[in-house]
This record gives sequence, structure tokens and C-alpha cells, in this order.
Amino acid sequence: MPTYEAIVEESGKVQLPDALARKLGIKPGHRVEFFETVDGEVFFHAIVGTTQGWKGMFGAPARRPPISIREMDEGIADYLSEKHERIKRQSGKPRAVRSSKRPAAE
Repeated sequence: MPTYEAIVEESGKVQLPDALARKLGIKPGHRVEFFETVDGEVFFHAIVGTTQGWKGMFGAPARRPPISIREMDEGIADYLSEKHERIKRQSGKPRAVRSSKRPAAE
């Protein structure tokens, strides 16, 4: 896997290496979104494509501006949290987990 290196300027700007920008199709004016994982790793996503060719395929109105990865993650987390709470309410009291006394090889 190739690696790329850049220097952070005093202003905080970082210029992508030319080879990486060409490989990812990033051109001047394209947006780039950075996000951090729970493990502290940082990734970025270049927003270079459009969905113009998809118009009308999904039956939902186009959203302007497009939803970001962060917004998607937050929406998924909210949904899972609500689902978890609903399951807890419906189940009443928590069930005890049964443990099997059989060896794992069986």
C-alpha cells in the first residue's frame, strides 16, 4: 500500500501530494471531509463525484447540501440507541444469560 507525506504549514494548511490528488481525482475546489474513528485514527473523504446521474432513481427529493458521513453516523447511532431503548422497554426485566457447561469443542 503506497504512503504519502505532506508538511503542515504555519497557517495549518496541508497540501495533498500531487500523486495522491491525481489518484483520487481531487482537483482545486473539491471538498474534503475529515473524520476521526473511536480509536483516534483520522481519515478523509474527498467529495469529488455527484449524483446527477442517479436523479429520480430512489423516489426521494435530492438533499442540498448532500448529507455528510458524520451526519450519517449520527443518524445510525440515534436509530440504534432508540431501537436499544425500545427493546429494553418491551422486554421488561433483563434476562439472565445461560452459560453452557459443555466444552467449546462440542
